[in-house]
Amino acid sequence: MTSQKYVMKNDRASSSLNIRHKFPNLAKAESDGMFCYHIQRRISCIISSYCHSIGISANTATFIDFCFAVGAALCFYLHYFFVGALFVQLFGLWSCVDGELARLSGKPSTLGDFYDTMVDRSAELIIVASLFLAFRALPPVAYWDLLMFAYMGAVFLITNSSEKFRSAYHRNYPKKTVEPLFSWICAGSDIRLLYLSIGAIWFAATGSAVVLSGLILIMTIALYINFIFRLWKILQLNKQGPS
Repeated sequence: MTSQKYVMKNDRASSSLNIRHKFPNLAKAESDGMFCYHIQRRISCIISSYCHSIGISANTATFIDFCFAVGAALCFYLHYFFVGALFVQLFGLWSCVDGELARLSGKPSTLGDFYDTMVDRSAELIIVASLFLAFRALPPVAYWDLLMFAYMGAVFLITNSSEKFRSAYHRNYPKKTVEPLFSWICAGSDIRLLYLSIGAIWFAATGSAVVLSGLILIMTIALYINFIFRLWKILQLNKQGPS
């Protein structure tokens, strides 16, 4: 009887562990972007589960994540756009993996969270900068410099608003919940980098930068609208009090 109870207890523990390793238990239900939550997390949870089983740490995953970002930037700058787009998506997956490993290990750290955020922001900057330099050397897109300046300014505002919300309210900004439409257009780096990858692949396949410049223009306009909407939405959330 004792042996049977021990087996049943182990089975329950094993079942609980398997559930904990699966989507959506490792995701950030509110703050993840739509593409990240519905697509990337389903894949990253599998990667995280395997990495956890072989002892890869969250900090190591963050370093791997940054390497993919640097690889993407170099490929774009050297005009290897297909490979660059692949590295961008690998960066997106590993951007999820480091946090998931921290939660699986039960050892999330403030320092790890800080460097994870810094890697995410730095990665987007160097990837966009590489695209800016790559296309600046090609037949010019009208107002390319101004467009990229406006785009990065908008990215700064939207990302800074998220981080300031987190520091002020001690929780992640729930963009997936309160900004579902913007989450599919521009609110998260996951969707922005996806569209940039699509534009780069289109250029590699056709030689036309129209799609890339058009996507950047649309995202730039949407980001400024998103920022104004977010200021209003945070005011509403503040009136509601802590959730």
